[in-house]
Amino acid sequence: MSTIQITLPEPLQRFVQHQVAELGLDQPDQYIEQLLEEERRRKRDEYYYQKCLEGIASGPAIPVTSGFWDAVADEVEQELYGIRSKIAQ
Repeated sequence: MSTIQITLPEPLQRFVQHQVAELGLDQPDQYIEQLLEEERRRKRDEYYYQKCLEGIASGPAIPVTSGFWDAVADEVEQELYGIRSKIAQ
């Protein structure tokens, strides 16, 4: 694990210390780590939400049946076969 040193103004230092005590944490770095992890999750969720919206806006829905997934699997296998053939040459 790496170390990052940050300097905070006194009001923020007090706030962090208060949060550490309120949350029952041992060290301020645990609080900062929690904040960063929450932000990472929020950004991940936002990314997937946007991808879902793009998918919805991409066109009309299609029925997804077992036949659909069989066709997708066949297409992937054909593409992999083509890639392997090129590599083998």
